[in-house]
Amino acid sequence: MTRLDMEFKEMDDKMVVVVKGDIDAYHSADFKKTIKEKLASYSGSTVVLDLSNVSYIDSAGLGSLVAILKEARNTSKGLILAALKPNVKRIFEMTRLDKVFKIVDTPEEA
Repeated sequence: MTRLDMEFKEMDDKMVVVVKGDIDAYHSADFKKTIKEKLASYSGSTVVLDLSNVSYIDSAGLGSLVAILKEARNTSKGLILAALKPNVKRIFEMTRLDKVFKIVDTPEEA
């Protein structure tokens, strides 16, 4: 089982979260909890999830991302997903979540 690591960096007026590992049933609860806590304490307007090091996401992971998006909207923050690997991006397209999330190619674009 791979670990899920998150690194938080502030760039300009956004917080970039570099996620490393798989967002799956094993890790999604911790992932969601950690990001929601950061959202609550972050005063900026935009949070970017850099998913360039995420090679796998399952339905639990997608559920966590939807919950994080809802939380971000409730706190008037923008949530942007960046640098999705092709197989991860395909999951978003198949579930039509690519229409729900703002997805960009690089964290700098966000």
